[in-house]
Amino acid sequence: MKNASALALAATIVVAAGMPAIGAPATPAPAPSASAAQVGRIPVQEHTLANGLKVLLVENHKAPVVSVQVWYRVGSRNEEIGKTGLAHVTEHMMFQGSKNYPTGRYKDLVEANGGDYNAFTTEDVTAYYATFSSDKLKLALELEADRMTGLIIPESKFPSEVEVVKEERRWRTENSPFGMMWEILGSTAYQAHPYRWPVVGWMSDLDGLTRQDSWDFYKRYYHPNNATLIVSGDFKAKDAMPLIQQTFGKIPKGPVPPKVVTVEPKQMGERRSEIVRPVQTASAMVAYHIPAYGHPDLYALQVLENLLANGASSRLYQDLVYQKAIAQDVGTYMSKQIDPSLFLLYGTLLPGKQPAELEAGLFAQIERLKTEPVSERELQKAKNQVEASFLFGQQKAEQVANVLGEAATLKDYKLANQLVEKVRAVTPEDVMRVAKTYFTKENRSVVTLIPESTGSAKEEQK
Repeated sequence: MKNASALALAATIVVAAGMPAIGAPATPAPAPSASAAQVGRIPVQEHTLANGLKVLLVENHKAPVVSVQVWYRVGSRNEEIGKTGLAHVTEHMMFQGSKNYPTGRYKDLVEANGGDYNAFTTEDVTAYYATFSSDKLKLALELEADRMTGLIIPESKFPSEVEVVKEERRWRTENSPFGMMWEILGSTAYQAHPYRWPVVGWMSDLDGLTRQDSWDFYKRYYHPNNATLIVSGDFKAKDAMPLIQQTFGKIPKGPVPPKVVTVEPKQMGERRSEIVRPVQTASAMVAYHIPAYGHPDLYALQVLENLLANGASSRLYQDLVYQKAIAQDVGTYMSKQIDPSLFLLYGTLLPGKQPAELEAGLFAQIERLKTEPVSERELQKAKNQVEASFLFGQQKAEQVANVLGEAATLKDYKLANQLVEKVRAVTPEDVMRVAKTYFTKENRSVVTLIPESTGSAKEEQK
């Protein structure tokens, strides 16, 4: 299934290549007249079952479809040294059969009923989703409830699924320059916290995982009191709740999962790592530690992110791609996580250019943010981009459920409904303040990718 960190990074590369975000205006539009307290708010009906399962219902009758998602508050941060990749492997095993739906039955039923399904694992969450026509809501709930409580992990299937995960690792990391840089950046920026290891796991750890490891992990974390159920689309809440009670309500509450107690120490100086690979051009990534999801500074940082690298008219693209012709692409990525995370800037250089040139350009733009207040026009444009991306990301029932599932699992679903209001309130002073606070030399980690020297280059060096 999906590795969300790699997918999120890949998505930012599209924006960095000069493609504006969906719905982002070419020139800044005037601030919408609607109240920020109203715009972007998802009408949620919230319930909590006796077993602790949180239920979020969103009725939307625009299309005859319904999305059912279950988000578990478990990811690679809940693994231990020597068993990295276990959360992702267990996600794969969730499709291998359950008490009432043996191996292959889940896939067959979803496809026979015209549905679509998938799952993904991140550092913090593991999420499962299926989208059906709205008359199939009962089936969708039964499938998810059955594997929450009745998973079967066949001994014969476990090795083959581990091999699938290992192949994902080869594809997304070992054979991907950006994937390799992302992995090394994690182990450079984090020294103590589990965020330092990759979601997909280290290859040697994957080799050592057993069926019992996955079963123990499932029994520890896959409980209703560690999950959020989201139903979004064409249904009626008054009809859905009895079905939810019938399918999920009978599942017993599980033990309270162990907490991740490790806190990443404050970084006291710049850290650097270098990778040498057989690539044509060099690349660089720069990361700064930022607060956890829900911190009020993240709204200004999100606006700042759009100022720097949303589209061809952004500051980094104009400066480093068009004017100075140092890079062929540049971008940013701000991760949203349960614990303090990273704000990333990256770029791939043009042939013959060196990482130091890209770094100098990135740092110059960072210093500009600290010393020059952004104009109202440019600030409004960045706010419009954030708002448009958020609103256009709610066009489908599945997308709405994703927004709520992420916010609910990381902290509180209500934070999703505050985004527009908080972003509209960001000032030029806020942007300067967060730049000064987080974008410091002692708070940054740098990873560079260097092309292997060719034979002729080695001869020239001699």
